[in-house]
Amino acid sequence: MKVNVEVPKYNREQILRNIEESKLARESSGFKDFATRERYLEKVFNKLTPEERELIFNISKNAPKVEYQPDYSFDSVLSMSKNNRPNVEYVYTPEYIKAHKQQFENGAIKFQKFTPEEGGYNNGAVGNEKDHVAFVMPREAGETLIKVTKGDPELLEDILGLHRGDLGSSPVAIEIPPESIKNPRIPSGNEESAFDDFWKPGGQTFPGNMPEAVIDEVPWGEFTIRKLGGD
Repeated sequence: MKVNVEVPKYNREQILRNIEESKLARESSGFKDFATRERYLEKVFNKLTPEERELIFNISKNAPKVEYQPDYSFDSVLSMSKNNRPNVEYVYTPEYIKAHKQQFENGAIKFQKFTPEEGGYNNGAVGNEKDHVAFVMPREAGETLIKVTKGDPELLEDILGLHRGDLGSSPVAIEIPPESIKNPRIPSGNEESAFDDFWKPGGQTFPGNMPEAVIDEVPWGEFTIRKLGGD
């Protein structure tokens, strides 16, 4: 017995409209960030043991949760152009600003490609020579990353959301004691090193949500240099 099956009719223009609408919906819902986080998990977690994954996860889990003032949100701050973003005191609640700052009471660590030298780049100071600030993470979080990555520069780059090669082949950890930390604050996104597509609001790296702050540059002699793994 022959059964007549109606062949579905496809409207090419409607299909294209559906695809475009789907794309717009994903973009407006933060799909790009979601996809980036998925790739991050694949790149990072596949290289770690379950115990190491837990250590990394606990860094962001135990960090204070970001709280915005009523007039601001993650998306509203991110949509502003660099150098036009407001002072962090207007963006985040006083409670969150205080809690974020407290993470650095025991010192900070900065991972970087070059080894500072007395009288060298930026006169040996740790920080950007243009705006004279340095991006750092809490000492405890930095120590955990060193333990988990064993100084592997590419794994550190993936966890911290850096470009490939930013840490070179033999990175160093700059250990900054509490007394050398001046003016710790949540990055505003106006900093010289706050690169588009990498910097995100909230005082956390992207996509790994590692706590970060900016501090005034640290002069030569006020920090300790620790060589990590690599070549």
